[in-house]
Amino acid sequence: MDKQSYFYQFIEPISKELALVARELENSIFSSPRTMLTHARVFMENILQQVIRAEELPEDPRANLKDQLDMLNDKGYLIPEIRDALHFVRQIGNQAAHNSRMFRYSEALLSWEALYKIVKWYVEVYGPVDITVPDYQDPSPILEKRYDISELEIRLQSLEELLSNSVEKLSAESALAEAAVSVETPEAAAPTNEEGNPGVTTIRTISYNGRQLEVPYFLRDAFLLPQRFDKSETFLIRLGAEQQGRIMSELPKNLAGLHKHVKRYSEKNDEILFEELRTFIEEEIIRRNLSLKRQGELFFFYKADHIIVTEELSKVPLTSAEFTGIPSLLRQLNEDQIESVGQLPKELVILAKYENVGIGTVEKLFEQLKKKANEKAAVTPEVEESNRTSYKKWESLYINVKLGKGNTVIRGESVPALWKEGLNWIEDHHLPLHQIIKEGVVLGSTDNGKRFAMALEPVHKDKRNFTQLHTYKSKLTGSTYYLETKINPKSGLETLAKLLTRLGVEVQIPLLESND
Repeated sequence: MDKQSYFYQFIEPISKELALVARELENSIFSSPRTMLTHARVFMENILQQVIRAEELPEDPRANLKDQLDMLNDKGYLIPEIRDALHFVRQIGNQAAHNSRMFRYSEALLSWEALYKIVKWYVEVYGPVDITVPDYQDPSPILEKRYDISELEIRLQSLEELLSNSVEKLSAESALAEAAVSVETPEAAAPTNEEGNPGVTTIRTISYNGRQLEVPYFLRDAFLLPQRFDKSETFLIRLGAEQQGRIMSELPKNLAGLHKHVKRYSEKNDEILFEELRTFIEEEIIRRNLSLKRQGELFFFYKADHIIVTEELSKVPLTSAEFTGIPSLLRQLNEDQIESVGQLPKELVILAKYENVGIGTVEKLFEQLKKKANEKAAVTPEVEESNRTSYKKWESLYINVKLGKGNTVIRGESVPALWKEGLNWIEDHHLPLHQIIKEGVVLGSTDNGKRFAMALEPVHKDKRNFTQLHTYKSKLTGSTYYLETKINPKSGLETLAKLLTRLGVEVQIPLLESND
């Protein structure tokens, strides 16, 4: 594929909106597995709704996704492979929406592969005949530049210094020996020991009274939010008003004397800020590692703690019914049109800016959010009872037939098996099957479609090849009959019933009659 294309571009003629959603799912596999899994469920639900409309089935607005899936399965519209793929996308999508655990790239890729089966089935059974579904293709991760150019320069300079020093100090023979040892020496390898974690190279140091803080590259221009500094909040606000200490790069190399920029502060304030800067850097490193480990996740941070925000948690309304003891904060949030949890700022201490809202109020909100997050993770999204109960109906397909005085049950474990048993029974009774197969048996209960179910050549009316091919060798004529088996159980039963009826056989299909 070229850079402008995406895998599901071929479904644009069916639905451009569906295709564009698929594009975003593809883009999110390696950037946010949770997002991909959650929204793959919505993508799949849209396809099911299209199938329900195409089959002119009743739509129940109260039915959830599982209800819709079970209804289509109970009525015989889903072959087992597609049914299982639909359930997989639904179940793991539910987990991603509710559970705060880390979701892996491998899980997103499994969902992506299941979606391919679903889309392929949908296009082949319900889509335009001129659309060809390409072979499955794994998405490729978007390769990004690992190091910013400035950080790379620092690292190279450090390595070049190390190299230069070794050349100056060692003779040619001892240099080789020392180089071999240095590979195993952590001190010598210091500049490159974080190759997989760009951004943590020390960009500068800040000192106070003989002590030093190392500032990592990713914090070189970090905003020093005053609310993050409990004891230095007012000091930082005052410094900010004097265009001092607003961002990390504004801080001097030595904090001694920083207090002289504002009135009524002392050296003690410089020392306290230095210690709180140490805590700030430590917390930021932890947060960054967390974000790298769980890329694409949404977090709420409060001091050294955090919450992972799932889709279900983000939907919780910010009302007094959900959150107690913080009415003033909730009222002011709502006035600012922040009405659900997902709209809250990632850094919760910012909420202390509101009138009559202190850090204690923010802490109350955080603790209640944490409790709700744990509750959401503990609750199973849907009671599954046993998915197998709705599968059993189609585990064995059968048709009751009557010819003369004899009653028979033709049975199969799948559509191909059922058809082959049916063809065997027809030939055992010497019914004129060959001429009907020669004309081609159209799929379904009528002859209005363009797809054959059985024919002497594996080619449909529209000149497209059979999608999933089985063959049957006639015992009477020796001819090979080709069977198109990429269909649902319902169509399989209807097609065989239509063929038997044409041959003068009385047919009863209990599995379909039970759906009336």
